[in-house]
Amino acid sequence: MRTIGLITMLFLCLVTLQGTAAAVDQAVFGPTTYNVKDRYGVPNRYTASFSATDGIYLIKVQNGDKPYEQSDWIELTMNGEKLLADGKYPYPFIAGIVPLKKENTFQLVVKDDRPSGFKRPVLPPRFVTISVWPVPADVASLQGLFGLKSWDGLSAFAQLIFKIQDPQAMANAIRGADLRLSVDARAEALRNLSDKKIPAAAELLANLYRDIFCVEEVRGEAAIGLALLGDTKYIPFFMQGIMDPEVKVSIPSARALSLYREEDTQDQLTTVLSRLDAIRKDAVIRSIVKAGWKPVSTLVKMTDNTDPQVSSLAIGILGEMREKRATDHLLQLLSEPGKRSMAAIVSALGDAKDLRAVEPLLQLANDKEKRKNIEAEVGEALADLGDQRAAAPISDMLKTTTNPQAFGRLLAAYKKLTGKDFK
Repeated sequence: MRTIGLITMLFLCLVTLQGTAAAVDQAVFGPTTYNVKDRYGVPNRYTASFSATDGIYLIKVQNGDKPYEQSDWIELTMNGEKLLADGKYPYPFIAGIVPLKKENTFQLVVKDDRPSGFKRPVLPPRFVTISVWPVPADVASLQGLFGLKSWDGLSAFAQLIFKIQDPQAMANAIRGADLRLSVDARAEALRNLSDKKIPAAAELLANLYRDIFCVEEVRGEAAIGLALLGDTKYIPFFMQGIMDPEVKVSIPSARALSLYREEDTQDQLTTVLSRLDAIRKDAVIRSIVKAGWKPVSTLVKMTDNTDPQVSSLAIGILGEMREKRATDHLLQLLSEPGKRSMAAIVSALGDAKDLRAVEPLLQLANDKEKRKNIEAEVGEALADLGDQRAAAPISDMLKTTTNPQAFGRLLAAYKKLTGKDFK
């Protein structure tokens, strides 16, 4: 009898455990799909209610099954609290770990982008699917809304947070990733996290920085925080980042690179700049200059490159930097150009805005033989430097040049310098 009683007891425990496991795997709401029925920027509003017990739950927001099925805009409110402000969330999944009550109501708004003008392109079906689940134990202490590239990535993301043992730093890490917060609040949280220079935060910062779905301001702050840790293994990330089409990513990436020793970035920067195409060249130069990054030694070395395009690119960046060491080298090249582009050197000296270049450029402008074929660059550089003595040689070049394009550029240079039209 005692044996039978023990077996019965074990059986009841097993049934109870199986019931508990089933409860964890069972949604308390959904999955329910909400379609973008009214198109072209018209809001589609949905409301739903469900019961639960007081506690923390996991809200799964799946934005379409494929990228082209994603709603362009999403807004989500739960029990009167705004979980997602009306905005763009390109993540395939959003995990919301939030407290719920016995009775809960949410409002969902989904919509397309509003097309410009009268364009009404054919749109694919778009939808958002929502379900609510008991929260898994390994993420239960992580509260907020977080974007995911795959649903299986939630636990891995949580582990990146939990590696940060400092409570205040962990709180800032969570705020930096929490989609409930404004972009400014998230960026500020990452700045606060970066101030602590905690090595355990490196993987999280790298994850945010490389997340193409993350807002640019947050990615930019993550770049700075990652660079402050000083690990050179992240330099390739930032080299890729300076070519990002978004300036809020490219400029912080260049600023991040400026925090390393130049000898650590020299080889990789040379490789990147040597492979730039014409489309990205100007954008990368702007990012480097605006970031205040001045890898002068690297660029000076690049001016010796046998590829004239690479050499001219380095010369141009040196001029944009407006830095004494850079101008020193440009003045040296002006007197000893070798096989380098004289037009690039002259233009760079104009961009440098260093008045030390006035005298040598005036000498060049007054030498009809040496200024041949670079009259436009000489005139523009002198106009940029603003010395009125340049009016006479620019006038002379206007009278002698036979190149229509150069003539037009010299006309503009004369007007810029003197404030008058050439007669």
